[in-house]
Amino acid sequence: MQPRLNVLVAYPYMNPQVIESLRAVGPSLRFVLDSGAFTAWKAGKPIQLDDYCRFLEQLPIKPWRYFTLDVIGDPEGTQRNYETMLKRGFKPVPIFTRGEDLAALDEFYKTSDVVGIGGLVGTPGNRGFVKGIMRHVGDRMVHWLGFTDLDFIKVYRPFMCDSSTWESAARYGALKLYMGRGQFKGIKKAQFQQRPQQEVLDRIRQLGVDPYRLAKHDEWHGGPSTSRTLCARSGVALSVDVERQTGTKMFLALTTAQALGLLVQGFTDLYHRTKP
Repeated sequence: MQPRLNVLVAYPYMNPQVIESLRAVGPSLRFVLDSGAFTAWKAGKPIQLDDYCRFLEQLPIKPWRYFTLDVIGDPEGTQRNYETMLKRGFKPVPIFTRGEDLAALDEFYKTSDVVGIGGLVGTPGNRGFVKGIMRHVGDRMVHWLGFTDLDFIKVYRPFMCDSSTWESAARYGALKLYMGRGQFKGIKKAQFQQRPQQEVLDRIRQLGVDPYRLAKHDEWHGGPSTSRTLCARSGVALSVDVERQTGTKMFLALTTAQALGLLVQGFTDLYHRTKP
């Protein structure tokens, strides 16, 4: 399998710099557009369907897939938006949210080959819900919104999923380093005041990062820090491995052109740079 850089960006973050950065990646990019309805709802600035459709029509880079504009807390409103987009000639991925009637899920499959499954992030019993919904879905294609539990991916092999947790070090001063073969090591800033385990040092070097830079406080915070660089490369390696081993396309969610730049550089260094 030829490695692809899988990224997901929400509509509210699609500024000119992000759009131009996406265009510059080339054929290695697999780009998914999310409507960003939840982000806009939290900000008190709901997205208008006409604006979203107009944006899709004018977007100079065509998404590999794009989601319908959902209405938070209003499944019927989400359904109306989806039907309106279909009538306008769009082919968005519909979203089925936890708590809806399963008949709505089956109805979505009449007009789309893949359906997004929402309501999975930070909700009690989400793993039990995934088990139940996947029994109903069977071999049909789904996208798990914000849910990337590897144990579940290995069993159910969803068509797509996405997560923003690859940026965790920039937020919390700690990260889950992908070691390969589905294994992780949790590392924290404090560990680098002394010598970490050799396998951790070796893995960081394999990802093209100097581990000793992480001993500096500033390299765990802000901008293109060493910790964010390492997180990006760890996330890219995980995404590529998951697709190779299970067929699931794991998308790395981002909000800025800077984050995209880190992912692109990591992907290029790990998979496209000519070896000496």
